[in-house]
Amino acid sequence: MQLADRGTASDNTPAPREVESRELLGPQGQLVIQHDNRRYVLRITKSGKLILTA
Repeated sequence: MQLADRGTASDNTPAPREVESRELLGPQGQLVIQHDNRRYVLRITKSGKLILTA
């Protein structure tokens, strides 16, 4: 479920896309991201915060 579009900034550049973290992380609470030939893991910590590790 994607959040509603927030409109555009005053300089007519599009607002960044927004999504719910649970939508990205799924039931496992983790997402693997490939960037510049590196593997990153975005996950939810036990305290409910997000952490990105390489």
